[in-house]
Amino acid sequence: MGRGKIEMKRIENRTNRQVTYSKRRQGLMKKTKELAILCDAQIGLIIFSGTGKLHTFPESSNSSLEQTIQRYLNVQGIQLPVHDNREELYSELQALREAIHNAELRIRNYLCEDLGPLPLEDLQKHEQQLELSLNVIRVRKNQLMQQQMENLRRKEQLLQTDNGNMYRWLMGGVQLQEQQQQQQQLMGQTTLFIEEQPSSSTVLELATSVLSLPPSTHS
Repeated sequence: MGRGKIEMKRIENRTNRQVTYSKRRQGLMKKTKELAILCDAQIGLIIFSGTGKLHTFPESSNSSLEQTIQRYLNVQGIQLPVHDNREELYSELQALREAIHNAELRIRNYLCEDLGPLPLEDLQKHEQQLELSLNVIRVRKNQLMQQQMENLRRKEQLLQTDNGNMYRWLMGGVQLQEQQQQQQQLMGQTTLFIEEQPSSSTVLELATSVLSLPPSTHS
């Protein structure tokens, strides 16, 4: 079986990180040397470990590395400053490494890792800081919950308004239908009354027939 793919991220464990650095640095040095010999190439390699230790290639002669760097500067047209501030840069680099290391320790402490070496006072400070953080989180959580409740109330009011409008619209349609039905019933009754009423010609014919009867009939 082949080797599994290694995820390219920083190794958190300090011991494992140092072991991996040593192994891969040796492999990198070996490949660099092979490339320089096989291809007659002038190669300069500078490595600073996580602890600030310097490794260079070629290791036997620093002058060769300086010649390679000077050749690179000449090709690039870069001029080094006259003032030599390497010690200042090295001190600043050490301070940055120390700050990063302390920050990593604090992060691990927040994650409840490596709490064993901490004294009681540091644990109490860490507990207080966590309580303050929890209070801030609770306040923010309550704010978000209140905002969500207000949003739900607004949605409820809008739904009630929409339901009221829909109900009035439906009731208006029912009333209109009832009015139309009443009008149709009234029109039907009026038509029936008109049909039941005798016409004027029929009344005249009845009156004429009565007058034309003999007197005995009238009696």
